[in-house]
This record gives sequence, structure tokens and C-alpha cells, in this order.
Amino acid sequence: MQEPEAPFVVSVSRLANYVQKKLKADRRLQFLGIQGEVSNLRRQDNGTCYFDLKDRDALINCLAWSSAAMQFPPFENGAEIIAFGGITTFPKRSVYQLEVVRVEAAGGVGRLQAAYEELKKRLAREGLFDRPKRALPRYPFTVALVSSSTSDGARDFYAVRDRRAPHVAIRLVETPVQGPNAAVEIVAALRRAVAFQPDAIVLARGGGSYEDLFVFSDERVIRALAAMPIPTVSAIGHNSDTPLCDLVADLRAATPTAAGELVLPERDELVVRVKRARTALTLRVQNELRHEAQRLDRIAASSPLANIERFLGPRRQLLDVARRDVRTLAERSLRARGERLAPLARRLDRFEPSRNLAAERTRVARYAGRLDEAMRVRMAIGEKIPRARMQLDAFAFRRLAEARQRFAIVQARMDGNDPEAILQRGYAIVTVDGRIARDAETLPPGTVVAAKLARGTILARVERREVRATDERRT
Repeated sequence: MQEPEAPFVVSVSRLANYVQKKLKADRRLQFLGIQGEVSNLRRQDNGTCYFDLKDRDALINCLAWSSAAMQFPPFENGAEIIAFGGITTFPKRSVYQLEVVRVEAAGGVGRLQAAYEELKKRLAREGLFDRPKRALPRYPFTVALVSSSTSDGARDFYAVRDRRAPHVAIRLVETPVQGPNAAVEIVAALRRAVAFQPDAIVLARGGGSYEDLFVFSDERVIRALAAMPIPTVSAIGHNSDTPLCDLVADLRAATPTAAGELVLPERDELVVRVKRARTALTLRVQNELRHEAQRLDRIAASSPLANIERFLGPRRQLLDVARRDVRTLAERSLRARGERLAPLARRLDRFEPSRNLAAERTRVARYAGRLDEAMRVRMAIGEKIPRARMQLDAFAFRRLAEARQRFAIVQARMDGNDPEAILQRGYAIVTVDGRIARDAETLPPGTVVAAKLARGTILARVERREVRATDERRT
């Protein structure tokens, strides 16, 4: 393009108005029919209808005012129609559009809609949409959000979380939600979400055109969502279309914001609920305690404990009998130990164990005296007779066990055949090549011997030897 010497400079609005006048001046654009597939259909509350018509290579925006739209035959996204009207512009955005006054069905459905219907019927025959829906956890702690971090859906979900349940952790699993590879990426993101072990998985997108949202009707996404071992939520923002992922998810929400309100419990409500439950539980426990206290009073009034003397009399007799039995058992045991101790004492004469034996007897006598004293003290406390009886029995048996243990120790010490006991008294065991040496004549000077002591073993070399036979020394 050759640039003129003096270019014509205009404002944006003047240029938009100029283009609009040019379009109106073309008679062929004043009224024509355009055939294409409906997408991104939006019906406003005031009756105005917006949609797009597209074919394989192009797309045009369409609008119909309420007076014309109310006479249209019913149609949905994916329908093939012929829209009649004139070409106008929308100056604020500098786009051209078809102002539709009449619509006729073209006798078929669009390519995407046909694929949608065929896949929906096939998956329905498999029973994929009839699976039992799993209930979402009432109080989730972790939720996996499969979405794009830059999408409005993710931001809306986080906003609901911050407002209702800031205690819930959101694990964002990043994935594209539109584009040629979006289906593969979403399937991979769903599988990654399972690794977080969340309480629920939310697949979210904030909205878009019919074509943009068609990825959520892709068979790969549908089957991956159905195979999730964790309850799933489909939160795809749409106006009138129903992505197939809505039919296979355990819960469907119209928008990510609605999904957040369905999945995330409101913290303030939980706090109120917990406080109410705590108050109810406190009142219930207090009532139970009051009831049990009254019941205990009635039992005590009719119990033998009401007359303590009559209750304790037989038990005092039982305690007297038990005390005599314990004393008899103790004396019999001590006597038996004394009889066993006598021959052991004779064997220990050469080691002078009399003082140790006397000390053991003194300790036994002292324990016997303590036992009698404890029995007399415990008997004086009539209100604690059952517990005293148990403590007395335990005390007597414990003391008898200790005495039995000490007698066993004394017996072991008196046993002179114990090599370890002999070593503890300062003796040593001398060996040569693993054989015990008993005669000095068998150990010539220079022989290496091993001497085992009470603690450890030493190696020595024979320098000289002394053999006492007839009071003669040989070196």
C-alpha cells in the first residue's frame, strides 16, 4: 500500500459510523439468509437472543430483539439453521453482526452437536451415566481443584473458599481448559489430583462458547472422570448446554461459585453447630450425673453399708482368721527355712558365714515384727477392712518372697562348687593350651599359661616353679 502524502485522520467513532453507513448502503446486505451451526446461544431475561452462526472456516455474531425472537422456532446449540436479517455493526466494539428477524431450520444438526448426541447415546447404553452417585464428605479438609490458575472459575472457587471455609486446603492441579490438547491435559490432571488424596475433586471452568466447552464432552475426559476413586464435582459454567461431564460426575454445579457453596461447609455455621452440640452434651452429662447420684443415694439407703457394724462384723472375723493363717504360714515358712539353713550353716563353718546368717535372721525377725505391727495398725482401721486385707495379703506374700529370695542367695553363696564364687574369693584357674594345670612339675620355665580371674583373664610366662613335696624347693 502506497502511503498518501496527506493521510486522512479521523476519530474511532467517526470511522465506525462511516463503516456502518457503507454497510447500510449495500442493498445485498440489507436482507439475506445465512446458514450455519448455532453456538454460544444466550437468551436474556428481556427476551433478546444472542448466538453465533459458524461453519468450518468462519463465525458471525447474531442478535434478535425480543419482538422477533419470540416468533422463532425452538433451536439449541449445535442446530443447523438459516437466519434471515440484515448486516449491522456494533460501533462500541467495531464488529459486524447479523440482526436476525426470522429463523428457519436447515433440516439437520451441526457437526459438534451430532458428535455430542452420538457419544451421549453410546455412553448411556454402557450405563456410564447410571452409576450410583457417591455422596461428598460433609466436612472436607482437602479439595483438589482441576482447572487453569488464570481462569475465572478457579478464582471464583478460591473466593468462595476464603469466604466460607478458609480452613479447607485447596490443591490446584493446573491444566489448560481449552485448546486442541486440552482433553489430554485434563485427563492427566485428574490422575495427578488423586495423588493428593483429597476428600473431593472439582473440575471447574468459568464459562465460554459452545466450542470452548465441548472439551468437557470429550470421551477421554468423561471416562477419566468416571474412573476417579474419589467423589467428583463438575463445575462448568454454561447457560443452556449440558456438558457430558455433568452427567457422569457425582455432583453437578452450574458454576464454580455454586460448586464452592455445595462442597465447602460454612465455617461460621460449623462453629455454631459445634457450640450447640457441646451445650447439649454438657446438659446431657449433667442430667446423667444427677440421675446416677440419685440412684446411688437410693442404693446406699437400702445397702448393708447403711448399718456399718452389721456389715463389718463378719468381715472382721474373716480378717482375724486371715491374720492367724498368715502368721501361721509365716512361722511355718520361717521354720522350714531355718531347718534348711542349719546344714548350710555347718557347711559354711570354714568360711565363717555365721555373721551373715545371723544378719539374715535378724532381718527376717525384723520383717516379721513389722508384719505383725502392720497387721495391728491395719486392723485398727475398721472402715478400710477390705483394702487392708488385700494390702496385708500382698505385704505378707511379698515379704515371704523376699525372704525366700535371700535364702536362695545364701544357699548359692554357701555352695562351694560354684567356680565363679571361688574366683570371687581371690582364686584363679590356670590353664595351658586349654587344659587345667594341677601340678607345677608339668610347667617348665618359659611355659605360657592363662590365669582366669573373677574379672578377666591374664597371660603369664613361668619364670620359676616351686613344688612342695617334702619341703624341698626346685627351681
